[in-house]
Amino acid sequence: MAAAIGFGNSGEFNYSVSSGTNGGSESNLRDTISRLEQERDKYQKENEQSKSELLDKKINNLENRIDNLQKRLDKIKAENGECETCKNRKYQDESDDPGVSFKSAAKVSKGGAEAAVRGHEYEHVSRNQAKADREGKEVVYQSVVIKHGICPECGDTYVAGGETTTVTRDKPQENTDERFNVGLVDMQQNMGHLLNMLV
Repeated sequence: MAAAIGFGNSGEFNYSVSSGTNGGSESNLRDTISRLEQERDKYQKENEQSKSELLDKKINNLENRIDNLQKRLDKIKAENGECETCKNRKYQDESDDPGVSFKSAAKVSKGGAEAAVRGHEYEHVSRNQAKADREGKEVVYQSVVIKHGICPECGDTYVAGGETTTVTRDKPQENTDERFNVGLVDMQQNMGHLLNMLV
């Protein structure tokens, strides 16, 4: 008998960000620093091929500008604690399971996000196991993945959500007759047939 295999709630759990109003300066600073670093790297490659005082001077000027901009960026982050994007990050469940947490968007601290998302995903794990039992199925595979991202504004790593995957199948039927699978099978060639013999 072929067993039906199904996928349980994938338990997709993502973050959402309300649009901030003050994050532009941090974002602009990051973009400028990135552009200047690319320019500096280009000059350094040129300078490796042919040493030049002019290129050395340009590289030093760029490194000073990058250093100053990085200090400004660090100061802004220290004053604000978090960039606007990180301040406005909220988490919400996107699955069709009504019995789990985060059905409405909620703010979670940066330090507590990983634990909150992991705990939420394990709610899906236990609920999918219970659902399989109720439906007379068995769980053949479950996994939880915690996703991470990089904030486009401040460059910090953050927990971007999680996903639970559950694969179930119908429980195997117990044979009521006393049959044995007997036959000739060549395992190397993967050829042959099984014969059912009544005892």
